[in-house]
Amino acid sequence: MKKKINFEKNNEECEKMIINTFNGLLVLANDNEPYAIPINHGYKDGSFYFHCGMTGKKIDFIRKNPRVSYVISKYFGKPEDHVKSMKCHGSWESLIINGTAKILEEREEHRLAFKIFMEYYGNPKFEPSAEAHATTRIIKVTAEKMTARREGSDGKTEYFLWEK
Repeated sequence: MKKKINFEKNNEECEKMIINTFNGLLVLANDNEPYAIPINHGYKDGSFYFHCGMTGKKIDFIRKNPRVSYVISKYFGKPEDHVKSMKCHGSWESLIINGTAKILEEREEHRLAFKIFMEYYGNPKFEPSAEAHATTRIIKVTAEKMTARREGSDGKTEYFLWEK
């Protein structure tokens, strides 16, 4: 029987989990074919930003189905911790983000998204070059819902929900 999980609505706690994360797994689907891509991200105000080449499977999938999931997970410890404790879990956090992807086509929205991405990485003065605009796609995923789970070293598990 499936256990009912009570999620605490807490946008702030979910956003704290995102801070200092830089990559995750972008999950796409086209008809019956799933596709998951490890990718780095920038984040601001409920939206994730990704950059990629001008063409490819990721772009094809998003054009056909913009509904996506993005998964971020963090483990606080080392594999040796499992061996020492003889337990199969440790301290960790994970988020599952569901949202809609948009390939940014207009130059100004592309420029602003590029700046958000680079600001997230600590470079607030970055201005994308003409070459960067011509050779890079920016994908914006607007989160509609995030679910998060945190397990501490004490074994206590917390569940959080982020909603617009």
